[in-house]
Amino acid sequence: MHKFFNTLRPRFSEHGDLRAWRATFQLIDRFLYSSPTNTHGAVHVRDGNNVQRVLNNFVIGSLPCWLIGMWNIGEQTNVAMQLTDTEMLPGWRGGFIDLLGVPYDSLNIGGCFFVGLLYFLPVFLTALATGAFWEILFAQKRQRPIDEGLLSIAWLFSLLMPATVPLPQVMLGMTFAMVIGKGIFGGSGRYLVSPPILGAAFLVFSYPALVFGPESWVPVPGYNEATTIELAIEEGGVAALLAVDYSWWDLFLGNQPGPMGISSVLGCLLGAIYLILSGSASWRIMAGSAIGLSGTVFIMNMAGGDILLAGVPWYWHIVIGGWAFGTVFIATDPVAAAVTKPGRWSFGLLVGVMTVIVRLTNPSYYDGVIFAILLACIFSPTIDYFVVQHHIRRRTLRQEDLRDQ
Repeated sequence: MHKFFNTLRPRFSEHGDLRAWRATFQLIDRFLYSSPTNTHGAVHVRDGNNVQRVLNNFVIGSLPCWLIGMWNIGEQTNVAMQLTDTEMLPGWRGGFIDLLGVPYDSLNIGGCFFVGLLYFLPVFLTALATGAFWEILFAQKRQRPIDEGLLSIAWLFSLLMPATVPLPQVMLGMTFAMVIGKGIFGGSGRYLVSPPILGAAFLVFSYPALVFGPESWVPVPGYNEATTIELAIEEGGVAALLAVDYSWWDLFLGNQPGPMGISSVLGCLLGAIYLILSGSASWRIMAGSAIGLSGTVFIMNMAGGDILLAGVPWYWHIVIGGWAFGTVFIATDPVAAAVTKPGRWSFGLLVGVMTVIVRLTNPSYYDGVIFAILLACIFSPTIDYFVVQHHIRRRTLRQEDLRDQ
């Protein structure tokens, strides 16, 4: 198929007015496929797992999270409509659902998925168009080919958003992710922190009440539903969750308020298996994060204290909030994460430990995985540096021992 598209490839001038059209065509041509240029010679690694395919694997791996997330948004919306006696959703979504005759039924899986899809698609398409604009602009001004990774960045960024996020804020967050998070560093392979998490963090700091406020999670006007992590911290730990009929298995499946695609630990587990088998993500980072989170929670459980969340067992911590999604799909970013094997263990441990610490100490935004991953990404070059220096010292000592013999 890619050879067929190559026959349709127009010949653009390297200079002049056609450079913008050339960049636009490259963006479309390389949206799913990588460059048709092949490496030659013995010194090159020739493998089908190129940059574009590795980044697209993160999209494929997150499809279970997306499918469950769309159903969850629709189910939460239909339940809220029943509780508030709302007959139809406001705006064009309500008219479209009424036109197609889709029922507002929380037990109708297809209907729930369709409702969730109506909230996800505008966010994703807006993020994709915004990212495409900046990719084309950077490629045109720098006279370089279009960079890889647009699809994965827009997709993961959209999954991190709540269903009620305004589209202007989506444009601002995606702009911050593409320009500050990626473009100014030179593109894929050069940025310091993962662009999707940086764009989400920008919105957390800039529009906390508008984008991640109490009424952001379920898109029914006037309906306020706290996230499970807020219930655990503010109301009474696991007892508060059980009191409102949240079982561990419900949260493991992903049936809880939150961003559109991060609530399902089951989906994250399936995605983790796919990413590990495809060689796209490091299992050491995932395992290190799990050890860091469970170990820190165990210490907090032993220490006790006045904080309700300090008494929540580790197996509840993994199903509340977005730790699982952040660990599997964001912390394993092949560019921003550590690259040495010991460094990946340390990187993952830092993510897990800091997630719990932020959950216990942050009075405004409880789910600490965003800040934990940002901090770990900032320290990943330092972690790799000390690992490399340690190997150099060990090699120097071995050489000195051999000379002494």
